[in-house]
Amino acid sequence: MQADLAILERAAESRGKILRAEGDRAGERLGALVLTFDVGRVLVVSSEEGLVIEHISDPAGMPDGLAVLDDEEPWWRLLGQPLTAAWPGGVEEGVGARGLGSLMVLKLRFREESENPRVVQLEATGASIRVSLEGV
Repeated sequence: MQADLAILERAAESRGKILRAEGDRAGERLGALVLTFDVGRVLVVSSEEGLVIEHISDPAGMPDGLAVLDDEEPWWRLLGQPLTAAWPGGVEEGVGARGLGSLMVLKLRFREESENPRVVQLEATGASIRVSLEGV
């Protein structure tokens, strides 16, 4: 989990701006999610063990059949905004607390706390990722 999370933490430290979101299908549940930042590209997939996050250095490593989600909720609200934090979520509510090695819920904050931030929650639900925007 720490290695997966470190990829997004580095993007947050660099204040990487989100440029594009792509998924294997539209809607709030995705099998694969690719987030393109100005500092790199990240693939998020779900498994029975939780969310798996990988850095994609070569565009050939992207999954086939991705659709652009830029006009979908919540991504249209976030394009061009910097990622400022990434942390595991859900443990406080007891959701998905299977073990310290699994990442069942991931929270991504775009914009700083003082700048009306938006927090996106990615939750592993078997083979799907549930995407939601907190506070909307």
